[in-house]
Amino acid sequence: MEKHRRTLNSKLLDNAAAALRRNNFEAEVYEDGKAAAAALLELAAGGKTIGVGGSMTVAALGLADALAAAGKTIITHKPGMDFETKRAVWLAAQAADIYLASPQAVTLDGKLIFIDGNGNRGAAVIYGPRKIVLIAGVNKIARDQEEGLWRSRNIAAIANNLRLEKDNPCVAAGRCVDCASKFRICNAVTLLWKKPSVSDIRVLLVNEDLGY
Repeated sequence: MEKHRRTLNSKLLDNAAAALRRNNFEAEVYEDGKAAAAALLELAAGGKTIGVGGSMTVAALGLADALAAAGKTIITHKPGMDFETKRAVWLAAQAADIYLASPQAVTLDGKLIFIDGNGNRGAAVIYGPRKIVLIAGVNKIARDQEEGLWRSRNIAAIANNLRLEKDNPCVAAGRCVDCASKFRICNAVTLLWKKPSVSDIRVLLVNEDLGY
């Protein structure tokens, strides 16, 4: 059963990658996280500064530590930073040689969906960094824009609320209720229909469940 599911998932990822290429993104499929991480380290060889958006996928693959060990300067916000320090870090990350992040959904017609509380990641994946590398596990694949937005709000956002220990209404309800909480983490949607004209964006699709 596992073999057959992996084969099916591989075909889904191939279809998503083809759609992304039609929308002018660069896209490749990797059979596991180890292969994707190795490819990313090779892509990052020419860069000196690496901006990292909040991403459980990037964390799961140990990419920040591996890049730091390779002599790269990692630019990312950390717990305990005051707002002005965070703001300075966010702006610096947006001007990095390479920016790493993960979308909440990749659609089978080649769209990328991000939902954020502050919008710093949304800004960075549109424009700024010299190269943007986005990594997504097969669990992020959605049929279309509508399903991708549903997934982002009802799966990824709730899982991140639990991780961040935020007692927002969606946690109790088990679904998005479009709340007005001041602690809400899904205030801004970034939807890339096509690759922004002057941005260099590569999408690495992985045949594993990664992140939320």
